[in-house]
Amino acid sequence: MNKYTLITIAIAAVTALALTQTTFPSFVFAQAADHDEHAGHDHPATAAPNEDTGQDHDTALKRTLENHADHDDEEASGHDDHNDHGGGEADSHDDHAGHDDEEEGAIRIDSATMKEYGIVVHEAGPGSLEQTLRLPGEVVFNADRIAHVAPSVSGIVQAVNHSVGDRVDAGEVMAVLSSRDLAAARSEYVAALARLTLAQENLSAKKDLYASRIVLAEENLARDERLLEGRVGTERQVLEARQTLREIRIGFDLEMLEVQQTIKEAQISMNQAESALHALGQSEAETKALVDLPDTALGEYEMRAPLDGIVIARELTHGEVVSEQPGEVPFIIADLSSVWVNLTVYQRDLIHVRAGMRVQIEVGHGIPDASGTIAFVSPALDEATRTATARIVLDNPDGLWRPGMFIKGIITTDTYQSALVLPRSALQEIEGRVAVFVQTEDGFEVRPVQIGRETDAAVEVAAGLKPGERVVVRNGFALKAEMSRGTLEHAGHAH
Repeated sequence: MNKYTLITIAIAAVTALALTQTTFPSFVFAQAADHDEHAGHDHPATAAPNEDTGQDHDTALKRTLENHADHDDEEASGHDDHNDHGGGEADSHDDHAGHDDEEEGAIRIDSATMKEYGIVVHEAGPGSLEQTLRLPGEVVFNADRIAHVAPSVSGIVQAVNHSVGDRVDAGEVMAVLSSRDLAAARSEYVAALARLTLAQENLSAKKDLYASRIVLAEENLARDERLLEGRVGTERQVLEARQTLREIRIGFDLEMLEVQQTIKEAQISMNQAESALHALGQSEAETKALVDLPDTALGEYEMRAPLDGIVIARELTHGEVVSEQPGEVPFIIADLSSVWVNLTVYQRDLIHVRAGMRVQIEVGHGIPDASGTIAFVSPALDEATRTATARIVLDNPDGLWRPGMFIKGIITTDTYQSALVLPRSALQEIEGRVAVFVQTEDGFEVRPVQIGRETDAAVEVAAGLKPGERVVVRNGFALKAEMSRGTLEHAGHAH
């Protein structure tokens, strides 16, 4: 815009002002910016605040014309400076043209940069899509490998040998109680055993006694019979000897019946006492060893671990009185070499879940994933949650799977084969479209694609890509960032 144009605009403005002065008491006059020729330059605005005299208007007009004249001189000088710098503006436009070519064409990066950013390229090809079902779940104790250790008798705690976290072996003594009930039961057994032993000894003694008496009576009878044959003795002596032998034998039989009855009664008493001890948790070996125990030890009750495992709960202190009543559990032992994983199955997913299906179990937090087989699906839904439970028995040799952990179970319900499958990590959203980066001879180019069936891990490419083309499958965001950076640099050079 030259000076003559500015003068023409000023004259037209003054004329318009003169025509409207009676209606508008004041006016503001400003130079309009010409964006095609003066982009980036500010133009001062000049106001005429005095509405009473034309002198002020002339002064304002003069000042405006001078300002615009100065501005045009500066602009012309600025353009001359651009030309003096070797056609800098033209060079800048040439640079923009170069950026446009880079944005519209391929993105070029070397192999070292690809390695630095972890960009992985694979050849597109056929594959399978696994339809999966993700279910929440929780790790719980294996109810088949957990034990509540409680006493079978009431007593006072004399010793506690283990606490929470201790590993114990089956049969190991957990605690010792002093029990009056146990002492009475053991005493009864010992007494019954003594009575039985005494009855058996009495039977043996009577057998020996009657055996000797029978022998003597038989010898007397034989002697009297010899005397009678020699006409020395009488027949009466023989008859008396025979009667005596008969009476001894009858007495023996009666004594044997009486002693055997006593033995049977003692045996019954001992069996009852032994059964009572077994009911209190005492083993056969412990029962047989009672005869060697001192009387002061008859009341000691040993609480033993029923299985190998870890003590996960202890509710027992020295001097405490404990009883055999239900609800009181001094110790809980769990074998964590295997645990249960209970998956929550919603009603809509029940049709897809059945026993025998393989499940991948994820918990995160650095714990490796595990896999197992569904062993059980509950036949009824929980009334409160309206969900079923699918149970997996999971081996836990390292103890990494702790009861109480929340996990995610992934079940593959179906598998599809497709001619072109990509991992989901290959997809990028560019300008609102799903696209991938394809490696060509010129670099990496953006290729919009159409997605078919998809899973959480992979997608089927229905259009936009051919088998054999090399596609970025990992860390494509680095290329997307590079492309965005080129776009921003281009916008920064725009005039």
